[in-house]
Amino acid sequence: MTVAAPVKPRRLTRLLDGGWSTGLFVIGSLFDILCVINVPGAATLTAGVTPEAGITTPGVLLVLLVIACWCTVFVRRRAPWAPLIAGGLLMLIGVSYALALVGVFCALVRWPRRTVLISAVAAGSITLFVLREVLTTWGGALAWMFGTDPVGTDPVWAAGAAIVALLSLGLVAGLVAYRRARDEASTNRVEAEQQHERADALDQQVARQAERERIARDLHDGLGHRLSSMALAAGAFESQAAAAPVDPALAEWARVVHRQAHAALEDVRGVVGGLRSDTADAAAPPAVSMRQVSGLIADLRAAGHRVDAYVFLEGVDQISPAFDAAAFRIVQESLTNALKHASGAAVSVLVDAAPDRGIRIRTVNPLVATSSGIPGGRRGIEGMRERAVALGGTAWIGPYQGEFIVDVSLPWG
Repeated sequence: MTVAAPVKPRRLTRLLDGGWSTGLFVIGSLFDILCVINVPGAATLTAGVTPEAGITTPGVLLVLLVIACWCTVFVRRRAPWAPLIAGGLLMLIGVSYALALVGVFCALVRWPRRTVLISAVAAGSITLFVLREVLTTWGGALAWMFGTDPVGTDPVWAAGAAIVALLSLGLVAGLVAYRRARDEASTNRVEAEQQHERADALDQQVARQAERERIARDLHDGLGHRLSSMALAAGAFESQAAAAPVDPALAEWARVVHRQAHAALEDVRGVVGGLRSDTADAAAPPAVSMRQVSGLIADLRAAGHRVDAYVFLEGVDQISPAFDAAAFRIVQESLTNALKHASGAAVSVLVDAAPDRGIRIRTVNPLVATSSGIPGGRRGIEGMRERAVALGGTAWIGPYQGEFIVDVSLPWG
């Protein structure tokens, strides 16, 4: 079986994400505050042995603008366009393109189909930014930091600015490639886990179907053969009893036995067909209903059994087939259990079914010392309980004051 990888708690994920965003905001804001001196008029720079810088009033406003723009990193995952636009504004003013690169990374991750457009616009904008630093005094801050006069251009500083731009673009491209590879690997892992789960489910389905086929073969070859033989014998018995009617009751018993053997054989064939539901020639399971309870009781009475019955059915056509069939099977099994363990004793059965009352099944037979001799394994009782519980009902089955009682209640499904 495939075991899914553990998922980090959402609270921890949000905490880590907030930590990354805060760190990016602090580092990026400090870097761009230093880069404010790149903008002419934002600071007064004096070169020499001890370079000095003084910030002007426009520089203070620019620092506040830098801080406000870097606040967009907190929404970069949900709205990549926010740091992209804010970074473009800082590039246009001449501060730096650091925030713009953050926006480019988030946009490329969010919109992979627009990679060419976003990459071309980002490369063109950064190229123009570098050209402005090289050809004008907008990029004199770096030279001033190293004690060089910021006025004028120097090929060394121009080459340095170009190299930094290329490295920055390469870093963003590498991070985007890594992120996409990681996402693709995660997607492939999830798909592989799903494939494993489907394969496991298919294996289980094949195993269940093989077991059902085995049970169907055993039923058909074993129980089906015995019931067929019994049906043939019962048919011959009925023919002989009809040809020489010594006792009318004996002829009636022969007809009941023949009819019950034939019905049992049909039931087995239906069960075998249900187990082999994937075969083209599978027979549909026999449809049973509470409407057949009267016929079941009539057959038992014809066979000489004493059955006192009260059957009241209302609106049976409205009930679902599952509840209808389960109610009949419970009545059938409870009567079989009573006749098997209280042979010759009177059995009382109550079947009351109506939409407003639900379904009530109750059979009562006295506890007797002798039985029919038919072996039992209590699986019938367990089956009745399981049917009732599976449909949301209740079942009380057991001895009480010298009687054996089966009392089952089912909802109106």
